[in-house]
Amino acid sequence: MNRYLGIYRRCELYYIREELEKYGLLSLEGRLLPLIKDKCMSQEELGYMMNLDKGRIARAVSLLEEKGLICRQVNEKNRRQKLLSLSEAGVEMVKNIEEIYRKWDNICYTGFTAEEQDLYQDFIKRMAENAAEYRRKNGGCLNG
Repeated sequence: MNRYLGIYRRCELYYIREELEKYGLLSLEGRLLPLIKDKCMSQEELGYMMNLDKGRIARAVSLLEEKGLICRQVNEKNRRQKLLSLSEAGVEMVKNIEEIYRKWDNICYTGFTAEEQDLYQDFIKRMAENAAEYRRKNGGCLNG
């Protein structure tokens, strides 16, 4: 493991947790809400996008619903499936979450050009896709 990536990740988690706690959110909740921002989606889709097991997603979704940040509605095309969407409070919370991540990016990208930032994002995206694909192919996918 690249030790620098480990340092970066621990610092990021510390910063994000501290900032999200001010809003009564857990780290996972802060990662899920922005994914729901632009469209209704099922818990299964959310789990697949995050590469997390159904139970962990279900617990997080229940907490977000209790906090009044998301709504569940029955999918008219598949009555057994519930779709998730943001409540008005959820839309406002996503603005706060996006600002937290913007501030973190500003801290971390100090001294980087826009081109370097884009390259880094591309590399990390490709690495994440490779890791997720490996996990799926080798029976490690938690969602099926």
